[in-house]
Amino acid sequence: MSKEPARCTNISSLWEPFRRKVERLLERMRGRGFDPIIFEAARSRQRQEWLYGVGRTHHKGRKPVTWTMTSRHLVGKAADIVSKSRGWDWPEFFDALKSEASRLGLETIPQEGCHVQWR
Repeated sequence: MSKEPARCTNISSLWEPFRRKVERLLERMRGRGFDPIIFEAARSRQRQEWLYGVGRTHHKGRKPVTWTMTSRHLVGKAADIVSKSRGWDWPEFFDALKSEASRLGLETIPQEGCHVQWR
């Protein structure tokens, strides 16, 4: 198995119109008492290929991490947002994230509570 390529957490890597909405989303989440951080922003092709392989070619004992090779992360139109203090272990956080993302006109996907993307 190849080494995992680095993850980009820099909000500046996102496509500008999407970045502005993500900034508002983070502000709204903080206003609701949550502690959101960008877990992953734009993604390199190399990282996308590696993530696609998890569960297929280099399983690391888990299911596939991503279901596509055409992720909107590749063009800076998707971001994964988690709680700084609790990571993925806060269902109320992800319910609020989905709700606030929808109010801003962003999409979420059912298989990943942390994922928001441009419509």
